[in-house]
Amino acid sequence: MTDWRALQSDAADLYDEVLPAVTDWAAPTPCSSWTARDVLAHVVDEQMWIPGLLAGGSTEEVGDDLEDRLRRLREKSSGPELIEEWRTARDSVAAAWRGTSDDDEVSLSYGQARVGHYLAQQTFDLAVHAWDLASSQGIDLQWPDELEEAVLGFVRTDLAENPAPELFEPPVPGHDGPGSSARDTALALTGRDPAAWPRS
Repeated sequence: MTDWRALQSDAADLYDEVLPAVTDWAAPTPCSSWTARDVLAHVVDEQMWIPGLLAGGSTEEVGDDLEDRLRRLREKSSGPELIEEWRTARDSVAAAWRGTSDDDEVSLSYGQARVGHYLAQQTFDLAVHAWDLASSQGIDLQWPDELEEAVLGFVRTDLAENPAPELFEPPVPGHDGPGSSARDTALALTGRDPAAWPRS
């Protein structure tokens, strides 16, 4: 059985490697029109919601509580400020995951979901965006073996019927054969081309 809490910690650890190496916050990323700063702002934004939602708050309630913080985050925070926000959020997020059961329910933007699903989704998000950030700085970020296999499994099962075209570009062919890593296959399925990144 996949230990998503351990894998969430592994995915968060990737930022210890990536963030000290970010020197160009305006650099383009594999994530469509987002810069490196935009990617980290999105990651921190997503993390800020987690404790309140896992505590039983509705999206409306948590959104109201976070309104001012999220506005500053999205409009005014520099890259270094976002790093500090990430560090602040990380411990509270980890504690929130530890304090819930996979079978509990959480209120998300698209309705009620199991905490286990939300945890896998957020772990996937952390891993993919860590790669986006690293690639923007010319770094080919590797994932731990168990993390890449779990993320690939999540992408194949969760996105198989609904590839969320509003969130991802079409899958990139050529990364699903025996010579491709699980990381590269997962990235390609979300519209990212591992052969084109990182750019030097």
